[in-house]
This record gives sequence, C-alpha cells and structure tokens, in this order.
Amino acid sequence: MKILLVVPQYYSRKERYYQMPLGLAYVNAALREANLDVQCLNMNHIEAEDAYSVLAERVVNSNIDVVLCGGISPLWKTIKKVFDTVKRAKASIITVGGGGAFTSEPLISAELLEVDYAVIGEGEITDVELIQTLMANQNVSNVKGIVYKTPDGYRQTAPREEIADVDSIPFPCYEGFDMDLYLENQMVSDEYYSFYSDKPRIMPMILGRSCPYQCKFCFHPIGNKYRVRSLDNFFMELDQWKNKYAPTCILILDELFSASVERVYEFCERIKGYEIKWIVQMRVDIITKELLQTMRDAGCLSISYGLESFSPAVLKNMRKHISLADIENALKLTYEAKIDIQGNFIFGDELENEHTIYETLRFWFQHPEYKINLGWIETYPGCGYYRELSKNWSVEEKKAFLEMSEWLTNLTKMPDEEYGKYKVVIQLLTFYYNPDCVKEKETRTDENGDGIIEAKCVHCGSVNRWAGVKKYLLNQSYFKLCCRKCNHRNVIYSRKERLKNWDLILPLCEKMALATKEDEFIKAVNALYETYMVTHDPENPFPVLF
Repeated sequence: MKILLVVPQYYSRKERYYQMPLGLAYVNAALREANLDVQCLNMNHIEAEDAYSVLAERVVNSNIDVVLCGGISPLWKTIKKVFDTVKRAKASIITVGGGGAFTSEPLISAELLEVDYAVIGEGEITDVELIQTLMANQNVSNVKGIVYKTPDGYRQTAPREEIADVDSIPFPCYEGFDMDLYLENQMVSDEYYSFYSDKPRIMPMILGRSCPYQCKFCFHPIGNKYRVRSLDNFFMELDQWKNKYAPTCILILDELFSASVERVYEFCERIKGYEIKWIVQMRVDIITKELLQTMRDAGCLSISYGLESFSPAVLKNMRKHISLADIENALKLTYEAKIDIQGNFIFGDELENEHTIYETLRFWFQHPEYKINLGWIETYPGCGYYRELSKNWSVEEKKAFLEMSEWLTNLTKMPDEEYGKYKVVIQLLTFYYNPDCVKEKETRTDENGDGIIEAKCVHCGSVNRWAGVKKYLLNQSYFKLCCRKCNHRNVIYSRKERLKNWDLILPLCEKMALATKEDEFIKAVNALYETYMVTHDPENPFPVLF
C-alpha cells in the first residue's frame, strides 16, 4: 500500500513564509519506523503555477493508494482541496485526515471534508495502526481514535489514550518535506523571530505536549494532559539536527516552555554549550530578573507571552490565572534584559465592553516600547469560547458555522454595531499609531528586488543593516524588524502613502492615546470611527479591516 503524506499549501504566494508542520513530521517518522511505503509532497515548494495539478499527477504516476493530510481548523478548506484533488485524480484512493481540524469536531469535520478516515488526537500510533488494519483487510472499528465512513454515515471509535511516555515517540522525520530548502529560503523578514540574521536557519522543536492550563481561547488537539520530554531526549534530537541541517536557531513550539522554573534553569545550563539561539513561549507569572539573565546568557533570543488583556475581569474570565502585576513585571524585566518580546492583546471575551477595552488600551498606549500586537478572539472549534457558544447548537448549526468559517464572532454583550466599531478602531490603531517608529532609514534593493534597509534603532540608537527583506513586505505599509544589538522591535514604514487620510486618522489615534479619562477616550474612539467611515473608499478600503 503506497502512502502519500501531503503538507498543504499555506499561502498562494510562494514567497510568503510558512511554518514547517511538526505534527506531519512526527507522523512521517512513525510511518517510516513501521516500514510502511511512504512518499511526501510539500505543496509549499512546488514551482508550478497550479500546485494541485502536480499533486494529482503524483497520485496517478506513483500509483498512490492512501493520502494523509491535516492541520488546524483555519486550514480546513485548504485541506479539503487536497482531498478533493486526489479523489478526482483516482476515485479509489483512501483519504485520511488529522490534526486540530478533525479533532475539534470529529464527525462533523470528517463529513464536511468528505474523508474516508480521520485520526483524532495524536497520530503517531493511530495512523500506523489504521494503515496496517487496512492492509490486513481487518475491521477498522477496532482501531482506537478514528472516525470512519460507512454507508450509513460516519462513526467514531473509542478514544485513543494519550501517549504517556513522549520519549518513546520517534523524532520527527523531514524526509520528503524539503527541510534543506525550507531552511535555506528563510529570510530576515519572514516572521517575528528571523531578525537575528540575514540568513536565519530556524528549526522547529518541542519539549513537551499540551499544557496544564485551560485558557478559554486555546484548544489542545493532542490531549489535555501536559507531558514533557526528558532533556536527554530533547538534546539527542538537537544533536541530530545540528549534524544534519546546521540550524542557527531553535523555535520551541510548546504551548508552554515549562511549568517548572528549575527545568528552565537546567535547560539553560545544557543548551549554553551549543552556542545556538532559541525562542520560547512562557507565562508571565514565573518571570524574574535572574531567570531572564540566565536565559539571555544561554542564547534566548525572544519570548512570546500570553498577555491577552489588561483588564482583571477579562483575564479572570479567560481563565488565565495571572495578574496585571505579573504582566507589568514580565514585560519590564524582559525589555531590560534585552530579550525580544512577542505579545498579544486579544479583545472580544464575553465580559469585554468599553471599559475593559479602555483598560487594555491605556496600558498599550503607555508602553509603545513593547510593540504588543492587537487582535481579536477567534472562536476556533474546540476552544472554550466555541464550546460555550455552540453548547445548544444542532449538528446542522455547527456545520453551518464551520462552513462559514467566520471565526470573529461577537461573544460580548455589546451590540454588533458597537463590536464592529471597535474592530475597526483597533485595526486603525495597529496601522497608524506607532509613535516611536524608525525616523532615520535608507532603503535600496538588491539584484533580486529584495530590500536592504539601514536604520537607527529607536531603542538604543545603534545602526542596523538588514538584507533580504522580501519584496511583498516592502509593498506593505509597515513591518517590524528587531535591533541586532538590543533585540527590541522597530516599526519601519515602507509605504506610508498606502495609509490613506494619514493626516486625518493619525491625530485622532493620538487623541485616544492622550485621553486620561474614560469618557474622553470614548469620545476619541467615536471621532476616529466616524472619520474613517466618512473618508474611506468602500470599494477599495485600506487598511483592509477584519
């Protein structure tokens, strides 16, 4: 039985950065360790204009029997296109889906994507057992952790137990995924973390699975039980990648780098000798000056914090279990330690209102140096917000929601008009209000049309030179790059002229920032919104709003 494992095409533009999927790489390793006949196709590296015609040709020319593909809920239409393509190419082909898109709503997703089978939860054991069962022509109803198609509809088997010993899982395998090309093509402007080098080589890895916390905006498709790898196991994998791919940075993709401070110190001690950069996600409530200094000395480049809100009521309802003091302390100390901060405030919790938005934006206005991103809660299937929203829905209503894929749902008690107003205003702030943006810069292009930018850091004053800034980014209104000396983010406006009515919108954003009372803030919000609605072109709006 010939198997094709497909990495779906994440962006239509080939020059856009994507993150190599760890889940599919782990499944690739498990299938190969079981001596199954596996081929891979990474659709992000197909040069042809129509990547799906290449997929269809591979299925026919290689006489593929089974296609595996998966990902998270926002990708479900892309994943469906993969399965639709292979079914048209070969009607008898067996399709197997996996990942969060299926695990969040197993029966409904399997039906919507019209797969033959869906793997629910961790795939390493289940995928192998399912394929072996099919090869032996045995009853798939005995395979735990799957959904399967019958003439009468879809059925779900008993759940698969979470893999308790994560050290027992084979290291991810990138054979057929073009990992060398993926690393070679990375550029300074690709993502939050690529700034440290004009030719970054950032390798994804994990130290553990799931998370011990249950924040309402999160969904843990590989189970709710937090399980960690031994450091011996992690560093064995790192040794393998160092020899094979020569990465210069590790992106640790755990939802939570560590719940144990002692383990962080031990990790720092062990990784120091590698002289490699690394990036993690952490909670703000364990941060101390000593811990950050140890991390910085061991090569930590950037920390992604789950900030979410600066309203105590909203944080409590989100089940974050952190305080405003925790947030302030972590951001201040991280900035002083010269470690890059990647943080988000997300609006739209059930308790969100004008007052809570004011609380969060007041802090945001007061601390432009942290470059915290602003966004909105997205009700992806599986997360706590979705479960609460859909608890009384019928199956047909859930199907309609997934098909619509409108994840920005008004969960608040604010009227839709008020909710929509704040969506517009916060998006305008994101584009227009960057008070300490780079003032002194020089931009030119190389022979490939990519940008070379020289600019003075607004934080420390040192002059930076970034080469390899991609063309599509230069055509955006602005982007962020970090200083090579102090590690802090700089906002660089590349095409400010794209921001229409700058002279009207920016002063109104500044008026919001200067408001010291809530009623002044609300008046400024209304003025900004009304001005935008009157002056923007409905046929060709910019910035493109939610």
